[in-house]
Amino acid sequence: MNALSNVQSGGAVATQDGYDPFAAYGAEAASGSGDFLKFSKGEWLLGQNNEEQPLGRRLVANMSELSIGWIRWKDGKPAERRMGFLSQGFRPEARDALGHTDEALWDTDNDGKPQDPWTATNELPLADPETGEQMTFAASSKGGIGGIGNLCKAYGKEYRLQGDKVPVIELRRDSYMHPVYKKLYVPVLPIVAWVENGSVPAPAPAEEKPAASSTAGQTTRF
Repeated sequence: MNALSNVQSGGAVATQDGYDPFAAYGAEAASGSGDFLKFSKGEWLLGQNNEEQPLGRRLVANMSELSIGWIRWKDGKPAERRMGFLSQGFRPEARDALGHTDEALWDTDNDGKPQDPWTATNELPLADPETGEQMTFAASSKGGIGGIGNLCKAYGKEYRLQGDKVPVIELRRDSYMHPVYKKLYVPVLPIVAWVENGSVPAPAPAEEKPAASSTAGQTTRF
């Protein structure tokens, strides 16, 4: 591993040879080609092809670039973003201040019910500690935002004791019984380790990236 880089609290994660996977991911995402990680019906799914990710997969979390706020959707596509970094003190506006309140103009779901175009959203940049593969966990459900919220609580209690180290999380899940929908799954993102800020490598070219494993319970070790 490289020597620990001097990154102040709230700054980006430093990486090997000066490569910043989160800046690179941001450039990709801005052009519409980045990979997003989502949690759906108990499964962790990556990218447009919804590649199932193994429970226990470990990823470095860039907490300093956790974005919170609102995304407005139109015709199934994001039309406007009101997002900012939590680490910089960003506070999302109240829903009433966002406009687009006329339900007659809203898109409708399959049952014809109007859907609020504004969705509360959290976006957390992540990177594989071994390959440098980049992704962002995008959460807009109550369970997903709650999972990131619990991660923030755990991070807030410990990060000052870890110096400039950054947290490693595992992709896990929990479940509960809903009175109507029966068994429901929620994402869990526990901190399982801390690594030197500067230890994430640059990713391999896209054509050389190894295929993601779908073996349940497999854990990436580093």
